[in-house]
Amino acid sequence: MIKYIITILVATGIAGCGLNNSKAELKKDESCCKKDSFQVQASKEKMREKSIFQLTDSFQTQDGNNFNLALLNGKPTVIAMIFTHCTYACPRITADVKNIEDSLKAAAQKVNFVLISFDTKRDTPARLKAFANEMNLNKDWVLLHGNDEAVRTLSVLLNVQYEKDSDGNFSHSNLVSVLDKFGVLQFQKEGLGEDHVETVKTIKKLIE
Repeated sequence: MIKYIITILVATGIAGCGLNNSKAELKKDESCCKKDSFQVQASKEKMREKSIFQLTDSFQTQDGNNFNLALLNGKPTVIAMIFTHCTYACPRITADVKNIEDSLKAAAQKVNFVLISFDTKRDTPARLKAFANEMNLNKDWVLLHGNDEAVRTLSVLLNVQYEKDSDGNFSHSNLVSVLDKFGVLQFQKEGLGEDHVETVKTIKKLIE
């Protein structure tokens, strides 16, 4: 409905601009019928359509609190998917995100740092809390447990592939993602121990 109203307003504005060219000539510095404002608003609405924050599934934090991704709205978000029984890749992914946090220095307070577990059976909130302590993650980090459907949906939105192995562990993508304050994916970096200079640059631009 919002998009429909915006479309009508834009169309009306464009039509109105053609009715009185003499006035437009006299007021070149003014935006006729505020067409530009409508275009900007329409662009923002289109951006929000791609927002990962629209996912309505409920998760639980490491403190056992119910959590919806919309609560991340308003800040850029650095997000990665892991499982805590992983002995190699996931601790390194977590360390990479910590390095990004350290590189941002004081600006890190303006960013969300989020880890979501693939392991919906073993990674209970209590286990995620223990992992946060093991990795020396500060209290502002959000570690999330969800059901199989919610986790799979989020992994698709983040382009993260994972598969459960016969031993109960997971093979998965090693991907760090950056979302803007509306939850729209802006940047991704794959690999372990990678140089995250571009990641940090992207985050700083989103903070400005």
